[in-house]
Amino acid sequence: MSFDPKTFAGSHCGCRYQQDYRPTLGRDGKKESGTLEVVKFYYDGRIRFEQHCYGEAATFVFGVWAEGMDPDGTLHWALPNRRKSYYDEDYLPKKLTRVDEAGNLYFDEGHFPWKLADDFEADPRWGYPRWKVLLGKLLGKGR
Repeated sequence: MSFDPKTFAGSHCGCRYQQDYRPTLGRDGKKESGTLEVVKFYYDGRIRFEQHCYGEAATFVFGVWAEGMDPDGTLHWALPNRRKSYYDEDYLPKKLTRVDEAGNLYFDEGHFPWKLADDFEADPRWGYPRWKVLLGKLLGKGR
């Protein structure tokens, strides 16, 4: 399967995909909390991964931008300096290996889909106000 990164991100512009809840077990073996992994696509070909934590102290854990995606689906993450930022490479998808008929994404030959969670209208925190996302959707959809 071949992916043109900018066209793929353009046709998925403003889409947020997430993987199902991953529970974390405490020392007593009971479910303590879990994580939510999210992949966002932007009209200009940029891709962002974020991890969020569930539980009593639900919060943003870390986020990383992809520098790009090869036509074979390999993602190239722009990893920040470890002294200045936390991230865990074990959670980062390495390669988009397929998209099923329902539009679910599968990374790293995985069996569990990343499902479309929503079409976001804006993501101002990362420099994508409403007008940029709308323009990207108009120009990117159907390519």
